[in-house]
Amino acid sequence: MQQPHAVIALPNNIEIDARAHRNGLALLAAGYKVTMVGFGGGIPPRGMIAGMPYVLCTPSAPVPAKKPLSLVYRGVRKAFHVTAHRRPPQQVLKGVARIDEVTGVVAEKARHLKDKVLPPPPEPKPDLKFWEEALPQVPVMTRAMKPTLIELQPDVIVTDVHLLPLATEVAAHFRAQGHRTGVVYDAREYVYGLASEDPNVTEGFPALEAEYIGSCDATVTVCEPIADFLAEKYNLPVTPQLVPNAPINGLPPVEHPMTIRDFLRIDADAPLLVYAGGLSYHRGVHDVVEALAKLAGVHLAIGARRGSSYVLELEELAEKHGVRDRVHFVPFAPTHEVAEYLASATAAIFPFLPVGNHNWAAPNKYYESVQARLPILTSNMDWLSERITTLGIGEVFEHSNPDSIAEATTTLLANLDDYRARITDELVEEHSFERFLPTVQEVCLDVTAARAKEGLRPSALGDQLSAIRRDMLSQRASLADSEIFEPRPWLRVGCANTGGQPRMWSTSLMREHPEAIAESVWLVRDQAFTFPVDQSVTYQQWVSPAWQRQLVRKLENRVTHVLTESARAMVGAKFGKFFHDEAAWFKEAGIRQGLVFHGSDIRNPRLHAAQEPDSPFADPDDELTATLQSQVEAIMPHVLAFEGPVFVTTNDLLDYLPEATWLPIVVDTDAWSSDIEPLAGDGAPKVFHVPSRGSMKGSDDVDLICQKLQAEGRIRYVREEGLTREQMRERMMACDIVIDQLRLGDYGITAVEAMSGGKVVIGHVADRVRARIDGNVPIVEASWHNLREVLEAVLENRETVAALSRAGREYAVRWHDGRASAQVLAEFMGL
Repeated sequence: MQQPHAVIALPNNIEIDARAHRNGLALLAAGYKVTMVGFGGGIPPRGMIAGMPYVLCTPSAPVPAKKPLSLVYRGVRKAFHVTAHRRPPQQVLKGVARIDEVTGVVAEKARHLKDKVLPPPPEPKPDLKFWEEALPQVPVMTRAMKPTLIELQPDVIVTDVHLLPLATEVAAHFRAQGHRTGVVYDAREYVYGLASEDPNVTEGFPALEAEYIGSCDATVTVCEPIADFLAEKYNLPVTPQLVPNAPINGLPPVEHPMTIRDFLRIDADAPLLVYAGGLSYHRGVHDVVEALAKLAGVHLAIGARRGSSYVLELEELAEKHGVRDRVHFVPFAPTHEVAEYLASATAAIFPFLPVGNHNWAAPNKYYESVQARLPILTSNMDWLSERITTLGIGEVFEHSNPDSIAEATTTLLANLDDYRARITDELVEEHSFERFLPTVQEVCLDVTAARAKEGLRPSALGDQLSAIRRDMLSQRASLADSEIFEPRPWLRVGCANTGGQPRMWSTSLMREHPEAIAESVWLVRDQAFTFPVDQSVTYQQWVSPAWQRQLVRKLENRVTHVLTESARAMVGAKFGKFFHDEAAWFKEAGIRQGLVFHGSDIRNPRLHAAQEPDSPFADPDDELTATLQSQVEAIMPHVLAFEGPVFVTTNDLLDYLPEATWLPIVVDTDAWSSDIEPLAGDGAPKVFHVPSRGSMKGSDDVDLICQKLQAEGRIRYVREEGLTREQMRERMMACDIVIDQLRLGDYGITAVEAMSGGKVVIGHVADRVRARIDGNVPIVEASWHNLREVLEAVLENRETVAALSRAGREYAVRWHDGRASAQVLAEFMGL
């Protein structure tokens, strides 16, 4: 039976949409196949997020211009920004709307009179609905995403207000074919209270919701007031069920979680208030800054993305009140790690003004603060004040009143233990997504066709939750990338991205040292196989003086260390092609530079051929050998003259750089794991071989021997090239034995991935290389001369195979799960 398909469709690129991830996980656990479909860019068009597949759509035509704002509105908005440093109050905006309505009628009559006197030539004009004119991006997204959703053939679509036209059109398309596609409207916003100065937004989205909510099969929302409003406003047959923005409570634990105090240089016991939401005048953070003048010793951490006029205003206000040293701007936390991030603060604060939907707000940060076990200070907004007062977990103050904030804070700090005691395990559980996961499942199951539900295959979420942890590490650098934050250790690795190691090293360092930021960068090259990286740089950017100036500013402002791959340049083409062209600049800028080499970028073919009898470099006239020899001879003098640290990823490279330090390659030992015990299955054992360069690793010899053994029925030989990473992992983890290289004298990423999965690895690791590594290297030694005999010996000794499997896994974890590499990098950075 085919598994029912749930599609989460949203108007963003999905990457940091925690609510979309949680809804997808709930449906995956219920047994659906889940695909997330977004709109935009910034990440590859297809991939995996939170362990679930996603597809990004892009517009086929430019987004039409929005309906222009009136001169009256623009004048009023400018006046308030200049004189009051804030947006116009709601009462003023309503007055402006009435003026616009009157002037619009007058203007329309004038146009009508003019047309009578001098009729214009007829122009074809599309018959647009009001919301289509006010929100032109909605039709664009609908057109761009509709073919993808139809191709996916969903049984249920979960979407927000932006894509209600899309979801209902797709559902109608399949209904016409006799297939039911349920539509669930996730009313995550109170659209009648959107905090926007643009009437296209404040009027367009209510009109859009009003037209389509009746066509949805079910609606969910975030809090009781909005649920009751929707039910009454639209005469819904059922009051929408509640799915608050509560975080996941069951992520795998981490040894070193990143917390807000990692970004601050304050005493560990200093009282720290934290505001971690959007920044604009109507959020009221300026009132908290002013209140600090009456709160001696209390610090305020403000979550932010980048500088803005409001950030500048807050800085000036802090200076004015003499509290600048106690006001700190900090990055936002990765999407699913907010609670851990906030946990080191003393209390959370929500100083909202009564604007837009704030009175009914059930913000993410409320649930995340409870999960962080933080007492809460909130302004007197209806929903928040009632919750905080009823639960007894904080204090309420009058909005726009710094004195009231100071008084409430003083009361809370004097009774911290009482408030903390009320945030019990049970309360935390009630504020976690796990509590509301059944609601998402129930609502979607109710709108899924009965026949489709027969194919449900419920599953555990262990792999997805582990994937979330990996995804969160990769978000840290981009979130911290702003000049407004306090300095911290920052490593930039690039720009070759060999084997994806720069990102693996970066995430490993941040996992073990959350006080540091690390990022990977790749100069894009035309190649069939690519690896994940934090930043891709095109050649046009690389040679652009404007891009170079922007990078130099970042390097000077934030980056403390760089790790240069393969002797290439890091600062674009500003200084030259190689590391030595820019080494003096790094030194002058106070940025410590290190070099790292992966293999052929520093391996001397002539010396290798003298040491290894089966070296692929035996013929000095071979084109590849001659090219590599020339490159190494050109760069080696500069490397030897370099005054900074040098690292190598494999121990055989110490033959050429004996003073270098081993920086082990890193693999995801959780992802590269397998329950298949080698040689324990039925049938002939599977032997896997997939070289990166066949001529370098002796693949012809491997093929010849393994094909003969396969013909004899002794093994099943799996030899494929051009595999994706997912295909590579799938094929390898299903095999028993993996043959690595037979000519180079050391092991690489493929061997580590195989050992991590408990596979028996056969390859050539020279004695001098084994001697450099602490402990036994559990790779069965072989050359092309004796490969058949080695394979036969392995096949005939199951006890040895079981021991090799266990030893290989232990070795991979010890040296290559990222901890050993993080230690090397931490020493480089002085952490």
